[in-house]
Amino acid sequence: MMSKRVLFRSPGIRMLALAGVALVGGCGGGSGENPSGGNVVVLPGGNATPTPTPSPSPSGTATAEQLEDQRSSSALAANADAAYRAGATGRGVKIALIDTGVVPTLSEFSGRIDPASADLAGTRGVSDDNGHGTLMASVALAARDGRGMHGMAYEAVLVSLNGADPSLCRGSGDCPLSGEMLIRGIDAAIAAKVRVINISASADVTHEELVAAVRRAAAAGIVTVISAGNNNGDGRQPLLLARSFADAAPGWVIIVGGHDAAGTFYFDGSNQAGSGSAAAWYITALGKSVNMTARDGSLATFNGTSPATAAVSGAVALVAQVRPNLTGAQIVTLLLANTTDAGAPGRDPVYGNGILNLAKVFAALPAAN
Repeated sequence: MMSKRVLFRSPGIRMLALAGVALVGGCGGGSGENPSGGNVVVLPGGNATPTPTPSPSPSGTATAEQLEDQRSSSALAANADAAYRAGATGRGVKIALIDTGVVPTLSEFSGRIDPASADLAGTRGVSDDNGHGTLMASVALAARDGRGMHGMAYEAVLVSLNGADPSLCRGSGDCPLSGEMLIRGIDAAIAAKVRVINISASADVTHEELVAAVRRAAAAGIVTVISAGNNNGDGRQPLLLARSFADAAPGWVIIVGGHDAAGTFYFDGSNQAGSGSAAAWYITALGKSVNMTARDGSLATFNGTSPATAAVSGAVALVAQVRPNLTGAQIVTLLLANTTDAGAPGRDPVYGNGILNLAKVFAALPAAN
């Protein structure tokens, strides 16, 4: 049995890995040494910044829904409006977030938290003592209700799987969980029959038991979406856990890096695609100045590959809803083959396959059966 620890983090927070695996939540980068022998991972660049005031419509009478759309930065960056015009909302599609939980009383998730949601590591029930999980859930599937921002797949169903150590994951500080909890989360997602597992975290180590778990998810038809890392380790390639997942289940795993609103690669907050085999499964989504819903229901803006990953998970759900007969591998292929090319022409070591572009994806959808 593993006794290794992994970590999720709230943006702008220093994290401590006591031993072994350090799963780094995708909201910053950097590293150092812990005098006790573990790794200290410092992830800067996650401080909240003011959410910009949306521009009104030309008539000066923007509706609440229009203002919400303008605040939904991840969806805007991915051209998700094309998916919405095609009727895609994610309705009924299950997205598992293995993270720090979710605040169940927020209206953004009302009626869409699946009964399979659970505290895997304690007796907290469905809750979020840290905030990272709620932020990521909002990017993936917050409601489109004329308030705040909405998620990519705003009618999808959330399976919230909280594996964070209850004795150490409190407030906005360090949030470790064990390798066993990540494996338990993947297996719980399989049992819940989700279409996509979101892991807004990564690590520069791996383990055969973790790799075996992602293989089980692929065998069950589930896509796994994982952060590339926040310019830590060798920033020229995804961190090892993400690479090992992609190599273990090729075609079923998407590795996500980050770009800014102009489509420029976010070098200060994202590991690149690299030139190895993992580059074939790498894509970028918005990772800088991303609007999200915080634990108290307010708007917050953060940086990193955590929200970029959640956006791609939402994109998987949108396609799965409108083409339910597609396999997970077919959805992965659609997303990766229909990007906005960036960097060097074609697949390159920085952007991998390019930038998430749902307008191109939905234009390329096969006919419905």
